Formats: sequence, structure tokens, C-alpha cells
Amino acid sequence: MKSGMSNIDELSAFVRPAAATRLLVVGGAGGIGFAIVEACAALGVEVVVMDMPQSIARRQWPQGVVCIDIDVRSEDSVLAAFAALPAGFAQLDALVNAFGYTGELASVEQTTSEVWDNMHDGNLRGMFLVCRAAMPRLRRAASASVVMFGTGIAQIGAAGYAAYATAKAGVGSLTRVLAAEGAPHIRVNAIAPGGIDTAFLRGGFAEGAAEAGAPKRISIDDYAKRVPMARIGDVDDVLGPTLFLLSPASRYVTGQVLHVNGGALMRD
Repeated sequence: MKSGMSNIDELSAFVRPAAATRLLVVGGAGGIGFAIVEACAALGVEVVVMDMPQSIARRQWPQGVVCIDIDVRSEDSVLAAFAALPAGFAQLDALVNAFGYTGELASVEQTTSEVWDNMHDGNLRGMFLVCRAAMPRLRRAASASVVMFGTGIAQIGAAGYAAYATAKAGVGSLTRVLAAEGAPHIRVNAIAPGGIDTAFLRGGFAEGAAEAGAPKRISIDDYAKRVPMARIGDVDDVLGPTLFLLSPASRYVTGQVLHVNGGALMRD
């Protein structure tokens, strides 16, 4: 692209994913994932969603969005899900890994090996399995973008989150390795949200939690007092950075972890 843009149409096309983009959103039924799916579908992007069947069933999907069942903790499930992709998705232009979950808060002393393994299977090993399956399809694109989702908790050492935090910290490392291996044609970046007001805070969308109501893990009011922007985040706060990382505007950005937390990381 030439240096500089002379009109609004050029600028608009530069800062959003192209309509012809083939996008796979794994974890697309969750609060953040669904916002990404809705926005990209409205832009004319071809979207396929992979998520747990109980999560897929709870959403009203935009027209044209294809949904495929997956359990990222199972290698067989990941392989089966990718085998079920539409023929046109033999080439992937973009991948968003928006999945992740945590459980009851527990100190390291109270965390069982089973809980530790489950958290790492779903939040880190699952990222590896999905990315490994996706990379050959991403390599068929002239230019592809991958957006991973980590968490700010991996940086602040929040008590009670040992299994979740260490798994998501690994996502940052995996992001940088994949960025090195995929360059120059595949860009790989991560977003590390702070507190975002979704069902995740109420026990998890896949577990039947609602998108609104009193959070299970934190007090929204108390959290807001600790954040320089003086509020908890919402899905639109994460949507903008995601669309940027999927767009040509981020064509020289790779291997980065973008913290989206209203400045909370400065305080913690």
C-alpha cells in the first residue's frame, strides 16, 4: 500500500478486516468472542465459530456464520473440528483464539493436581492444539493474522489464580514463538484483558452463567476503584483492539501482548 491515504474509503478499509477475510473464532460463543463474531459478520467477513456445543446452543448467530463443536482439551476433538471446516476454509486468513476459563479461587496449597492439569489443558494446551492445526491453513494465505487471548492476571500475581495465571502466561510465550515461526506472512499477537464484564466473571458462559448480574469472583465497584479509567471493561473495549490486530493497520505488528485494562496494570 502507498504511504498515506487520500480519502475516507481508503482509511476505512485499512483499519478493519477485509470483507473477503476467512476468519475462524475459537471460543466464539463467549462474551468477547461473540462480540468479535457479530462485528466481523457485519463487516462481511466469512466467519466460522468453534466452541462447546452447550455454548453454541445459547446464542443467536448472525446469518452465514458456521458453528462447529469443539472441546480444546481433547486432541481428537480439535482434529475433528478442523476436519469439519467448510471447503473454502482450506485457507485461513485470520484466527482468533478467544477461549479460556477458570474455576474457584484456590491458593497453591489448596490447588489439586487435577485442577492444575485441567486449567493448563484448556487454557494453554488447547491453544497449542488449535494453533498447530491452524498453521498449515494460515500459511496458504498471502498474509494472515492470529489473535490469542491471555490475561492481565498473568502479570499481577493475583492470589488464588495460580493454575489459570500460569497457563495464560504460557499463551504469551506461545504467541512470541508462533510470531517468529510464522513471519513474515503470519502475524501473531495476543490481547491480555483486565476485568471485562461478561459471563466469565459469573462462572463461565459454557457453565451456563449469565452475561449480567453480580459477578462471582469480584466486586465491580471495588474493581473500578483500582482502575485509573474508573470502571470495569466491556466487550467493546476489547473488540476495537482485536479488529485492529486483524486489519492491515497492524501489518507491522507481531509478537506483541497488548494489555487492555484501563490502566489497571499500572496500579497492580
